[in-house]
Amino acid sequence: MSKSILIAAAFCVICPLSLVAAEDDAENDSSAVLPKNYAGKYILATNTLSPDKTIGVIYPKANVCEDESNKSCKDFVVQVKPFKILGTLVTKSPYFRNRNHGAISGEWSKDGAAALITLESKWGPGDIFLVEFKGGQLTRATNLLGKIHDLLAPDYRKAMNVRSKEEVDFLFESEDSPMVEFKGSTIEVHAKATTDPKHIPGEKAWEGKLDAIWDIPAAKFTSQKVQRLFAGVRKDE
Repeated sequence: MSKSILIAAAFCVICPLSLVAAEDDAENDSSAVLPKNYAGKYILATNTLSPDKTIGVIYPKANVCEDESNKSCKDFVVQVKPFKILGTLVTKSPYFRNRNHGAISGEWSKDGAAALITLESKWGPGDIFLVEFKGGQLTRATNLLGKIHDLLAPDYRKAMNVRSKEEVDFLFESEDSPMVEFKGSTIEVHAKATTDPKHIPGEKAWEGKLDAIWDIPAAKFTSQKVQRLFAGVRKDE
């Protein structure tokens, strides 16, 4: 680990370990394996590579995303060799080189047929995608964090007296254990969400938790339990 990453790890006392690890892995990311017309704009995230090193995610260099409306400011799922774009990670906040509080990481199922691609934000994951493959082709990409968000949103709206479906403002926090994890043909979910990660006294806040199972072949939750952890005005701790 480089000196700069050691310093970041020492002072970032609230940063998830996965984010520090992702920053470390980013030092090994490279454009060398990409075709010339992509190498000038994109970088291969080595920690998203499949076990056989044939599939991964490429992300833009910082200058490409100076204007985030730029159509090239996207994260792509690719076949590495021969190079081929398999799909796009559809997100409002794509990861790009040196994005503030950002990182990208991947976890693959044991059979190599699916991967969980996480785009980190300041407090925890900003997006988690479940990408599925068959015969080297991307067959389905699901914004799993979006599905998790939708299960928690009704309790948030009720607790915070929010009527509009669009007016949902909470984020996810990283825990010591993974939020999402492969368990055979399912994904186990243990997610914690909050409107107030700093626990500011006097603030009206909400915290919720979801424990659920996502069935990969069926593309749906087969069990789900939403628990309200807190709702009200913070008191001095």
